[in-house]
Amino acid sequence: MTVAIVLGVIGFAVALDRILYSAAQDSARTHAAEISSTIESGGRPASEALTDVTSKGSLLQILDSQQRVVASSEPALAGAPITTLRPEPGVVDVDQEATLPGEVGDPHALVAQGVKDPDGTAYVVVVANPLDVEATSLRTATVLLVLGAVVLLLILMVLINRILRQALEPVERIRSEVARITRVNGRGHLTVPPSGDEIARLAETMNVMLDRLERADALTHRFISDASHELRSPLATIRAAIEISEHQTGPDPERDAVIHGEVLRMQHLVEDLLTLAKADDGVPLALEEVDLDDLVESELRRLRATGTVPVTASISAARIVGDRLKLAQALRNLVDNAMRHTTGDVALAVRPVEDLIVLTVDNHGPPVGADQREAVFERFARLEESRERDTGGSGLGLAIVRTIVEAHQGTVEATETPDGQCRFEVRLPRAHPESLRLALHPRQP
Repeated sequence: MTVAIVLGVIGFAVALDRILYSAAQDSARTHAAEISSTIESGGRPASEALTDVTSKGSLLQILDSQQRVVASSEPALAGAPITTLRPEPGVVDVDQEATLPGEVGDPHALVAQGVKDPDGTAYVVVVANPLDVEATSLRTATVLLVLGAVVLLLILMVLINRILRQALEPVERIRSEVARITRVNGRGHLTVPPSGDEIARLAETMNVMLDRLERADALTHRFISDASHELRSPLATIRAAIEISEHQTGPDPERDAVIHGEVLRMQHLVEDLLTLAKADDGVPLALEEVDLDDLVESELRRLRATGTVPVTASISAARIVGDRLKLAQALRNLVDNAMRHTTGDVALAVRPVEDLIVLTVDNHGPPVGADQREAVFERFARLEESRERDTGGSGLGLAIVRTIVEAHQGTVEATETPDGQCRFEVRLPRAHPESLRLALHPRQP
């Protein structure tokens, strides 16, 4: 704004100077035309043409062809011409002189007009209008304009400063509230102003971020607490077994079996934790064509060979593109979860449905409650009723299942069978996305 005001003042001064100079020059033209008309008509000879002319502050000269002053409005001008302009008869020349003889320091607008008398003698009529009034007016107007511009600029600076303070006041409130929330360990929300503008949307966005941070902080604390709890139990068992062994002299197969089992339990827990930790940075997939029905049949043979729970299966041909080992891990986690919680048999099924492959794992027992079907896939999530009869699950298996399935761009959910039994259903894309097809068969450059 300062630059604009300065340029405006300069532009005004230049324009006013040109306007005043043009007005003085037009007045000199008119004056010169009147005198030339008198000489040209023969009303008076050139030497007397200025006798009845009122100069009105102008300096007047009539020059002959020899550059001699024939007549002048003031005696001081009779000695020498005040300009070097020598226009031909009928021609008008203009000029601006900074100073004239006898008029030191005063600028003048000059007009020289060539003329002939009735005898054919050529003369030059010179009119010089002083520009002191115009210069004074220009200086006065410019000074007043500069002063006004400075006052205007100061007023604008004060107004802009006040407007910016008012505009940034909600931002400062948000900053102070965020600082307060930070001091109380990130708990709380920002006050959303009722304006509905960008500041209000900023506060709403900050509240969403604070909610996410609070949930993440709660999940982190819960994760640490649950992991510590899960590790404390086998460590306590191993420590007790070692302390008992210090008072025994011979081998104890039962004690060794207990220690071995607890070590395996901790190993599985640590492996599951590492799997989920790696999944936070993205699950790497070794893509290949996988027959999902073959994985289900392999799991079925394992259960029938080692399990005590009846297992049934309904298998249809189902081929997808994915990571065979990770899909097998997800399937085994679902089956192990069903084996731990069933009160009867376990049923596996895989079938194509339009563009999807649907895999279901059912167990004979009550389904997961509708309000817990999302939470059951969280890390270390176990329902209260399942904790009482859980035989070693860490609460990480279903979280790993969801991580693997979503990495294959599929979905998994806890639901129920038509007859009201517990079911976990996995849906994987039958025609895999372009990104996975390109991974299997990259285009040649």
